[in-house]
Amino acid sequence: MKNLTIHCKDFDLTDAIKNYLTEKLSHLLRYLHHNEDDISFNCRLGKVANSKEKGKIYYVEISIHTPDKNYGSRIEAENTYEAIDLIKDDLASNITHHKDKMRTLNKKMAQEFKEELRDTE
Repeated sequence: MKNLTIHCKDFDLTDAIKNYLTEKLSHLLRYLHHNEDDISFNCRLGKVANSKEKGKIYYVEISIHTPDKNYGSRIEAENTYEAIDLIKDDLASNITHHKDKMRTLNKKMAQEFKEELRDTE
């Protein structure tokens, strides 16, 4: 993945986490119908609390920039891998929701155009 920027806060980025994140983000490319060079991913990983606390202390925040639209999400979880899994699903949902919305809007506009053509005849 070429346009991937990762920032970490309060912990070290290991190769395992980086590879896992890259693998999960590459799955999102099938939802985005653009050239891979036109898409950039900005990822922020970190802790929201001291390591002595329990619960959802890790967060992952991802911004995806495409020529058409920007997508973003932030997830908190008990570990980094779980947060990456959850954010991948959330971003996939956001992207497909936007695509369905645009498809519905295009169908509605086409139907209105057809009705206008029928009325002018």
